[in-house]
Amino acid sequence: MATSSNGKPDAFHVDMKNANVGALWERYSRNDDDAPRSEPAFQWKWRDVEPLIDQAVRETGMDTAERRVIQMKNPGFPETATCATSNINCGFQILMPGERARPHRHTMNALRFVVEDGGGNAETIVDGKHCPMAPGDMIVTPAWTWHEHAHDGTSRVIWLDALDVPIVDHLGAAFFEPGRSNEYPDLLPDSAFATAGFAPGRVAPGGHSPLFRYTWDAALDALQGAKPSSDGARQVRYINPVTGGPIMSLLDAYLLGLEKGRETAPYRTTSNAACFVAEGEGVSSVGDTAISWGKNDVFSLPHWQWVTHKATTASARLFLITDREVFRRLELLWDEGDGAVGFH
Repeated sequence: MATSSNGKPDAFHVDMKNANVGALWERYSRNDDDAPRSEPAFQWKWRDVEPLIDQAVRETGMDTAERRVIQMKNPGFPETATCATSNINCGFQILMPGERARPHRHTMNALRFVVEDGGGNAETIVDGKHCPMAPGDMIVTPAWTWHEHAHDGTSRVIWLDALDVPIVDHLGAAFFEPGRSNEYPDLLPDSAFATAGFAPGRVAPGGHSPLFRYTWDAALDALQGAKPSSDGARQVRYINPVTGGPIMSLLDAYLLGLEKGRETAPYRTTSNAACFVAEGEGVSSVGDTAISWGKNDVFSLPHWQWVTHKATTASARLFLITDREVFRRLELLWDEGDGAVGFH
Protein backbone atom coordinates (compact mmCIF):
# COMPACT_ATOMS: atom_id res chain seq x y z
CA MET A 1 0.00 0.00 0.00
CA ALA A 2 1.33 3.42 -0.93
CA THR A 3 2.32 5.67 1.95
CA SER A 4 2.54 9.40 2.45
CA SER A 5 5.65 11.28 3.50
CA ASN A 6 5.03 10.44 7.17
CA GLY A 7 5.09 6.71 6.41
CA LYS A 8 1.36 6.17 6.88
CA PRO A 9 -1.05 4.99 4.16
CA ASP A 10 -2.41 7.95 2.22
CA ALA A 11 -6.09 8.77 2.38
CA PHE A 12 -6.81 7.49 -1.13
CA HIS A 13 -5.44 4.03 -0.37
CA VAL A 14 -7.21 3.94 3.00
CA ASP A 15 -10.49 4.75 1.25
CA MET A 16 -9.90 2.02 -1.34
CA LYS A 17 -9.09 -0.51 1.36
CA ASN A 18 -12.27 0.36 3.23
CA ALA A 19 -14.27 -0.02 0.02
CA ASN A 20 -12.61 -3.38 -0.74
CA VAL A 21 -11.19 -2.21 -4.07
CA GLY A 22 -7.66 -1.76 -5.35
CA ALA A 23 -5.59 -0.04 -8.01
CA LEU A 24 -4.93 -2.25 -11.02
CA TRP A 25 -2.08 -0.03 -12.22
CA GLU A 26 -0.14 -0.79 -9.05
CA ARG A 27 -0.43 -4.52 -9.52
CA TYR A 28 0.68 -4.62 -13.15
CA SER A 29 3.04 -2.28 -14.94
CA ARG A 30 3.60 -2.00 -18.67
CA ASN A 31 7.16 -3.30 -18.16
CA ASP A 32 6.09 -6.52 -16.44
CA ASP A 33 6.73 -9.86 -18.12
CA ASP A 34 3.25 -11.03 -19.10
CA ALA A 35 4.27 -14.68 -19.50
CA PRO A 36 2.33 -17.21 -17.40
CA ARG A 37 3.84 -18.03 -14.02
CA SER A 38 4.06 -21.55 -12.65
CA GLU A 39 5.50 -23.50 -9.76
CA PRO A 40 8.80 -25.39 -10.18
CA ALA A 41 8.63 -29.01 -11.26
CA PHE A 42 8.58 -31.55 -8.44
CA GLN A 43 9.35 -35.27 -8.20
CA TRP A 44 8.05 -38.12 -6.05
CA LYS A 45 10.55 -40.98 -6.07
CA TRP A 46 9.16 -44.49 -5.76
CA ARG A 47 11.91 -45.44 -3.30
CA ASP A 48 10.57 -42.76 -0.91
CA VAL A 49 6.87 -43.43 -1.42
CA GLU A 50 6.81 -47.24 -1.45
CA PRO A 51 7.62 -47.66 2.29
CA LEU A 52 4.68 -45.35 3.06
CA ILE A 53 2.43 -47.59 0.98
CA ASP A 54 3.35 -50.55 3.17
CA GLN A 55 2.79 -48.46 6.28
CA ALA A 56 -0.58 -47.25 5.00
CA VAL A 57 -1.69 -50.89 4.71
CA ARG A 58 -0.67 -51.53 8.31
CA GLU A 59 -2.33 -48.36 9.59
CA THR A 60 -5.56 -48.25 7.55
CA GLY A 61 -8.23 -50.82 6.80
CA MET A 62 -10.90 -50.52 4.14
CA ASP A 63 -13.53 -50.59 6.87
CA THR A 64 -12.45 -47.07 7.86
CA ALA A 65 -11.23 -45.58 4.56
CA GLU A 66 -13.26 -44.60 1.51
CA ARG A 67 -10.11 -45.20 -0.52
CA ARG A 68 -6.61 -46.06 0.72
CA VAL A 69 -4.58 -43.52 -1.24
CA ILE A 70 -1.20 -41.91 -0.62
CA GLN A 71 -1.74 -38.47 -2.19
CA MET A 72 1.06 -36.41 -3.70
CA LYS A 73 1.39 -32.88 -2.36
CA ASN A 74 3.45 -30.46 -4.41
CA PRO A 75 5.14 -27.98 -2.03
CA GLY A 76 4.68 -25.28 -4.66
CA PHE A 77 1.03 -25.10 -3.60
CA PRO A 78 -0.57 -24.18 -0.23
CA GLU A 79 -0.30 -26.78 2.53
CA THR A 80 -4.02 -27.55 2.28
CA ALA A 81 -3.80 -28.37 -1.44
CA THR A 82 -3.29 -31.89 -2.78
CA CYS A 83 -2.04 -30.98 -6.24
CA ALA A 84 0.65 -32.72 -8.23
CA THR A 85 0.47 -29.74 -10.57
CA SER A 86 -2.19 -27.22 -11.56
CA ASN A 87 -5.58 -28.87 -12.21
CA ILE A 88 -4.32 -32.42 -11.57
CA ASN A 89 -3.90 -34.45 -8.41
CA CYS A 90 -2.24 -37.85 -8.16
CA GLY A 91 -1.85 -40.62 -5.63
CA PHE A 92 -1.06 -44.29 -5.25
CA GLN A 93 -4.07 -46.41 -4.29
CA ILE A 94 -3.64 -49.81 -2.64
CA LEU A 95 -5.86 -52.85 -2.17
CA MET A 96 -4.85 -56.02 -0.38
CA PRO A 97 -6.16 -59.51 -1.21
CA GLY A 98 -9.83 -59.87 -0.36
CA GLU A 99 -10.41 -56.12 -0.08
CA ARG A 100 -12.95 -54.00 -1.93
CA ALA A 101 -13.33 -50.25 -2.31
CA ARG A 102 -17.05 -49.57 -2.15
CA PRO A 103 -18.99 -48.12 -5.09
CA HIS A 104 -19.38 -44.39 -5.44
CA ARG A 105 -19.48 -41.68 -8.08
CA HIS A 106 -18.44 -38.04 -8.32
CA THR A 107 -18.23 -35.16 -10.75
CA MET A 108 -14.45 -35.45 -10.99
CA ASN A 109 -12.92 -37.42 -13.86
CA ALA A 110 -10.37 -40.05 -12.86
CA LEU A 111 -7.99 -42.51 -14.44
CA ARG A 112 -5.98 -45.33 -12.94
CA PHE A 113 -2.64 -46.58 -14.30
CA VAL A 114 -1.84 -50.02 -12.89
CA VAL A 115 1.55 -50.39 -11.18
CA GLU A 116 1.23 -53.86 -9.59
CA ASP A 117 -1.56 -56.36 -10.26
CA GLY A 118 -1.34 -58.31 -7.02
CA GLY A 119 -1.10 -61.69 -8.68
CA GLY A 120 -4.12 -61.08 -10.88
CA ASN A 121 -7.87 -60.99 -10.16
CA ALA A 122 -7.96 -57.26 -9.46
CA GLU A 123 -10.60 -55.25 -11.26
CA THR A 124 -12.36 -51.92 -11.45
CA ILE A 125 -16.07 -52.00 -12.19
CA VAL A 126 -17.32 -48.94 -14.09
CA ASP A 127 -21.08 -48.52 -14.62
CA GLY A 128 -21.36 -52.29 -14.26
CA LYS A 129 -18.57 -53.13 -16.76
CA HIS A 130 -15.78 -55.29 -15.32
CA CYS A 131 -12.28 -54.04 -16.18
CA PRO A 132 -9.39 -56.36 -15.25
CA MET A 133 -6.29 -54.56 -13.98
CA ALA A 134 -2.92 -55.71 -15.33
CA PRO A 135 0.37 -53.76 -15.05
CA GLY A 136 0.45 -50.85 -17.49
CA ASP A 137 -3.30 -50.90 -18.11
CA MET A 138 -5.15 -47.60 -17.88
CA ILE A 139 -8.71 -47.64 -16.53
CA VAL A 140 -10.89 -44.54 -16.82
CA THR A 141 -13.75 -43.67 -14.49
CA PRO A 142 -15.36 -40.63 -16.13
CA ALA A 143 -17.31 -38.03 -14.19
CA TRP A 144 -20.52 -39.32 -12.60
CA THR A 145 -19.94 -42.97 -13.51
CA TRP A 146 -20.39 -45.51 -10.74
CA HIS A 147 -17.14 -47.29 -9.94
CA GLU A 148 -15.70 -49.69 -7.39
CA HIS A 149 -12.54 -51.75 -7.00
CA ALA A 150 -12.13 -55.39 -5.98
CA HIS A 151 -9.10 -57.59 -5.42
CA ASP A 152 -9.05 -61.35 -5.06
CA GLY A 153 -5.36 -61.86 -5.88
CA THR A 154 -2.45 -63.01 -3.76
CA SER A 155 -0.58 -59.78 -2.93
CA ARG A 156 -1.10 -56.02 -2.94
CA VAL A 157 -2.43 -54.27 -6.02
CA ILE A 158 -1.29 -50.69 -6.64
CA TRP A 159 -2.31 -48.14 -9.22
CA LEU A 160 -1.68 -44.47 -9.86
CA ASP A 161 -4.81 -42.35 -9.46
CA ALA A 162 -5.06 -39.09 -11.41
CA LEU A 163 -8.05 -36.77 -11.16
CA ASP A 164 -9.13 -33.27 -12.16
CA VAL A 165 -10.12 -32.50 -8.55
CA PRO A 166 -8.34 -29.10 -8.35
CA ILE A 167 -10.21 -27.54 -11.25
CA VAL A 168 -13.58 -29.05 -10.27
CA ASP A 169 -13.10 -27.80 -6.71
CA HIS A 170 -12.07 -24.37 -7.96
CA LEU A 171 -15.28 -24.15 -10.00
CA GLY A 172 -17.36 -25.20 -6.99
CA ALA A 173 -18.78 -28.20 -8.84
CA ALA A 174 -17.56 -31.13 -6.71
CA PHE A 175 -20.39 -33.56 -5.99
CA PHE A 176 -20.06 -37.03 -4.47
CA GLU A 177 -22.55 -39.86 -4.05
CA PRO A 178 -21.86 -43.17 -2.30
CA GLY A 179 -23.81 -46.33 -2.90
CA ARG A 180 -24.55 -48.85 -5.60
CA SER A 181 -26.69 -48.10 -8.65
CA ASN A 182 -29.17 -50.51 -10.22
CA GLU A 183 -29.56 -48.26 -13.25
CA TYR A 184 -26.36 -48.71 -15.22
CA PRO A 185 -26.40 -47.58 -18.86
CA ASP A 186 -26.58 -50.21 -21.60
CA LEU A 187 -22.91 -50.44 -22.60
CA LEU A 188 -21.38 -52.05 -25.66
CA PRO A 189 -18.58 -54.59 -25.07
CA ASP A 190 -15.02 -53.43 -25.67
CA SER A 191 -14.85 -55.83 -28.60
CA ALA A 192 -17.17 -53.48 -30.49
CA PHE A 193 -14.28 -51.00 -30.69
CA ALA A 194 -11.44 -53.50 -31.14
CA THR A 195 -10.86 -53.00 -34.88
CA ALA A 196 -8.86 -49.93 -35.81
CA GLY A 197 -10.68 -47.58 -38.15
CA PHE A 198 -14.15 -48.78 -37.18
CA ALA A 199 -16.72 -47.83 -34.55
CA PRO A 200 -20.31 -49.03 -34.14
CA GLY A 201 -22.91 -46.91 -35.89
CA ARG A 202 -25.48 -44.90 -33.96
CA VAL A 203 -23.29 -44.54 -30.89
CA ALA A 204 -23.87 -41.22 -29.16
CA PRO A 205 -20.53 -39.37 -28.89
CA GLY A 206 -20.95 -38.53 -25.19
CA GLY A 207 -18.43 -36.68 -23.06
CA HIS A 208 -16.10 -39.62 -22.53
CA SER A 209 -14.79 -42.76 -24.17
CA PRO A 210 -17.05 -45.84 -24.27
CA LEU A 211 -13.88 -47.82 -23.55
CA PHE A 212 -12.97 -47.89 -19.87
CA ARG A 213 -9.91 -50.15 -20.14
CA TYR A 214 -6.86 -49.49 -22.32
CA THR A 215 -4.42 -52.39 -22.08
CA TRP A 216 -0.66 -52.00 -21.88
CA ASP A 217 -0.12 -54.43 -24.75
CA ALA A 218 -2.37 -52.36 -27.03
CA ALA A 219 -0.59 -49.16 -25.97
CA LEU A 220 2.81 -50.67 -26.79
CA ASP A 221 1.57 -51.84 -30.19
CA ALA A 222 0.30 -48.36 -30.96
CA LEU A 223 3.54 -46.81 -29.79
CA GLN A 224 5.60 -49.13 -31.97
CA GLY A 225 3.49 -48.17 -34.97
CA ALA A 226 3.83 -44.44 -34.35
CA LYS A 227 6.18 -42.47 -36.56
CA PRO A 228 9.25 -41.31 -34.61
CA SER A 229 9.86 -37.58 -34.43
CA SER A 230 13.15 -35.99 -35.45
CA ASP A 231 14.59 -36.73 -31.98
CA GLY A 232 13.63 -40.41 -32.16
CA ALA A 233 10.77 -40.17 -29.65
CA ARG A 234 7.41 -41.79 -30.34
CA GLN A 235 4.14 -40.62 -28.83
CA VAL A 236 0.57 -41.88 -28.87
CA ARG A 237 -2.61 -40.43 -27.43
CA TYR A 238 -5.26 -42.45 -25.62
CA ILE A 239 -8.47 -41.52 -27.44
CA ASN A 240 -12.21 -41.88 -27.47
CA PRO A 241 -12.69 -44.32 -30.39
CA VAL A 242 -16.03 -42.76 -31.35
CA THR A 243 -14.83 -39.16 -31.65
CA GLY A 244 -11.05 -39.43 -31.97
CA GLY A 245 -10.87 -36.91 -29.13
CA PRO A 246 -9.73 -37.17 -25.51
CA ILE A 247 -10.68 -40.08 -23.28
CA MET A 248 -12.55 -37.73 -20.92
CA SER A 249 -13.76 -34.15 -21.09
CA LEU A 250 -11.12 -32.64 -18.79
CA LEU A 251 -8.29 -35.20 -18.72
CA ASP A 252 -6.06 -36.33 -21.56
CA ALA A 253 -3.42 -39.09 -21.58
CA TYR A 254 -0.36 -39.88 -23.70
CA LEU A 255 2.38 -42.49 -23.82
CA LEU A 256 5.87 -41.30 -24.76
CA GLY A 257 8.61 -43.68 -25.86
CA LEU A 258 12.19 -42.37 -25.75
CA GLU A 259 15.25 -43.46 -27.70
CA LYS A 260 18.22 -44.13 -25.43
CA GLY A 261 20.77 -41.31 -25.30
CA ARG A 262 18.83 -38.82 -27.44
CA GLU A 263 17.37 -35.69 -25.87
CA THR A 264 13.94 -34.68 -27.06
CA ALA A 265 13.38 -31.32 -28.74
CA PRO A 266 12.53 -28.61 -26.18
CA TYR A 267 8.88 -27.65 -25.90
CA ARG A 268 6.62 -25.69 -23.62
CA THR A 269 2.86 -25.35 -23.34
CA THR A 270 0.19 -23.53 -21.36
CA SER A 271 -1.17 -26.90 -20.20
CA ASN A 272 0.09 -28.97 -17.27
CA ALA A 273 1.02 -32.62 -16.96
CA ALA A 274 1.86 -35.27 -14.40
CA CYS A 275 4.39 -37.82 -15.64
CA PHE A 276 4.61 -41.45 -14.47
CA VAL A 277 7.68 -43.54 -15.35
CA ALA A 278 6.22 -46.74 -16.75
CA GLU A 279 9.57 -48.20 -17.80
CA GLY A 280 13.26 -47.36 -17.82
CA GLU A 281 15.42 -44.56 -16.48
CA GLY A 282 16.38 -41.13 -17.69
CA VAL A 283 16.68 -37.44 -17.02
CA SER A 284 14.31 -34.57 -17.72
CA SER A 285 14.89 -30.84 -17.71
CA VAL A 286 11.82 -28.86 -16.65
CA GLY A 287 12.52 -25.15 -16.51
CA ASP A 288 15.40 -24.75 -14.06
CA THR A 289 14.79 -28.16 -12.49
CA ALA A 290 16.78 -31.28 -13.44
CA ILE A 291 15.03 -34.57 -12.67
CA SER A 292 16.68 -38.00 -12.69
CA TRP A 293 13.94 -40.58 -12.85
CA GLY A 294 13.42 -44.33 -12.63
CA LYS A 295 10.58 -46.83 -12.79
CA ASN A 296 7.39 -45.83 -10.89
CA ASP A 297 8.62 -42.31 -10.15
CA VAL A 298 6.18 -39.43 -10.67
CA PHE A 299 7.10 -35.87 -11.57
CA SER A 300 5.23 -32.76 -12.64
CA LEU A 301 5.48 -30.77 -15.86
CA PRO A 302 4.09 -27.34 -14.93
CA HIS A 303 2.80 -25.02 -17.62
CA TRP A 304 5.08 -22.71 -19.61
CA GLN A 305 8.33 -24.36 -18.61
CA TRP A 306 10.73 -25.58 -21.28
CA VAL A 307 10.85 -29.39 -21.13
CA THR A 308 13.24 -32.00 -22.52
CA HIS A 309 13.56 -35.73 -21.79
CA LYS A 310 16.45 -38.15 -22.35
CA ALA A 311 16.46 -41.89 -21.68
CA THR A 312 19.57 -43.43 -20.14
CA THR A 313 18.26 -46.99 -20.63
CA ALA A 314 16.51 -48.75 -23.48
CA SER A 315 12.71 -49.04 -23.47
CA ALA A 316 12.11 -45.87 -21.45
CA ARG A 317 8.42 -45.00 -21.52
CA LEU A 318 6.60 -42.14 -19.82
CA PHE A 319 2.85 -42.01 -19.19
CA LEU A 320 1.54 -38.43 -19.20
CA ILE A 321 -1.73 -37.17 -17.72
CA THR A 322 -2.56 -33.65 -18.91
CA ASP A 323 -5.19 -30.93 -18.77
CA ARG A 324 -4.60 -30.02 -22.44
CA GLU A 325 -8.26 -30.52 -23.30
CA VAL A 326 -9.30 -27.93 -20.70
CA PHE A 327 -7.06 -25.34 -22.31
CA ARG A 328 -8.04 -26.33 -25.85
CA ARG A 329 -11.75 -25.97 -25.14
CA LEU A 330 -11.14 -22.60 -23.50
CA GLU A 331 -9.04 -21.57 -26.55
CA LEU A 332 -6.04 -21.04 -24.27
CA LEU A 333 -3.85 -23.96 -25.40
CA TRP A 334 -0.55 -22.58 -26.73
CA ASP A 335 2.37 -24.81 -27.66
CA GLU A 336 5.93 -23.90 -28.59
CA GLY A 337 8.70 -26.18 -29.82
CA ASP A 338 9.36 -28.89 -32.41
CA GLY A 339 7.75 -26.84 -35.13
CA ALA A 340 4.59 -25.96 -33.21
CA VAL A 341 3.92 -22.35 -32.28
CA GLY A 342 0.57 -20.84 -31.45
CA PHE A 343 -2.90 -21.49 -30.19
CA HIS A 344 -4.86 -24.66 -30.95
